[in-house]
Formats: sequence, structure tokens, C-alpha cells
Amino acid sequence: MNRSSLRSLVVAAAALVSAAGAVPAQAAASACTHHWSGPQICISTDGEQGSANPGHVTTAWTNPPKHLRTATVHIKEPDGFQYTVKAHRVRGQLIASFTPGLMDDGKLCARYAGSSRMACVQIINRM
Repeated sequence: MNRSSLRSLVVAAAALVSAAGAVPAQAAASACTHHWSGPQICISTDGEQGSANPGHVTTAWTNPPKHLRTATVHIKEPDGFQYTVKAHRVRGQLIASFTPGLMDDGKLCARYAGSSRMACVQIINRM
């Protein structure tokens, strides 16, 4: 490979790396309640950073009572809209996943029926 070809290859690789860096990074927002005893509730999103769309949302109750196989999760969006989703037991946890629509700035929160604890992530719309 001659010097000119090597230089072209290096320039092309640098351009590719630079273009890859221009793609918006995925925002991994997550939060959990932090109590040494009792239930721990978590919520996480995987939407694009600065977007009004939180992407795929997952909630978890990490140490629910052993007799529970399912649970209702109460979701509260930043604009005050509330709805419920059903969580199912997966490897000892109760897990619910859903994909909501666009949201206003504010907190997206999850609370499991049977628990008084609530976990929230901050939604920030920079679009």
C-alpha cells in the first residue's frame, strides 16, 4: 500500500468515526427506591437523549412478596396522565415493560399496587 492510499484510508476512517459520533446517544435514565428493608421499585428508559419520547420503559419490583405472580403498576406521566400496566414475575422480580408516547418535561413515575414506594425518572424534552 502506497503512502497516498494509506492517507486516504486514514482520512476515511476518521470521517466514519466522526460521523458515528454525530448520532444522538441513547439516554439511559434509571432510578430506584433506596430502602434497606421493604420493596425496591425501579424504572428505566432507553429513549434518545433530549427527546420527548422516553423510548422503551421498564419497571421492576426487585423483592416482591413470594406469593405474587403478577401485579398492577400505576404509571404517572409528567403531564399528570395516569394509567396501569401489568407486571409478571421473571426470575424472582415483577417486571413490566411498555412504550409510551411523547411526554412533557417532568417526572415519569411507577408505583406497584401493594407497595407505597414510587420510582421516578426525569424526562427532558430538548427538541
